[in-house]
Amino acid sequence: MILNKKERVIIVGCGRFGGKLAIMLSNRGYQVVVIDNREDAFNKLPESFGGFPIMADGCDLDTLKYAEIDDAALFVAATGNDNINSLLSQIASRIFGVPNVYVRFNDTATAKIIKDFNIQCIFPFKLSMTAFEESMFGKGDEDEEEEDE
Repeated sequence: MILNKKERVIIVGCGRFGGKLAIMLSNRGYQVVVIDNREDAFNKLPESFGGFPIMADGCDLDTLKYAEIDDAALFVAATGNDNINSLLSQIASRIFGVPNVYVRFNDTATAKIIKDFNIQCIFPFKLSMTAFEESMFGKGDEDEEEEDE
């Protein structure tokens, strides 16, 4: 997936992952809308943040329409709740037809819910383990099976 500069990105959840992602994409020239229902969540964003923070419920269809989800090229569900993230990713993909949808899950088993949809999963735990393994032992053996799956 390659996005063009100035394409709209919507991120629901401005925690550590969502906030850092919003900053990175904004710095790269994308139109970033970050939605969170906690006002203090936006404290993670620097004053120089060039995106649009919206304090609201990201599951609310009116909020998503206000964020112009119809024009989004990328949607990321990044709350701390796997069930909410699953719902959000399906809304973005199935209802609004966002072409690139990513969902953050803590539990790898949750991915079964969306396996037949065009939604990409992000598992912070797996990414951390992979990075640790690569830093300790170099590139992992590609033939080993995942224990989680």
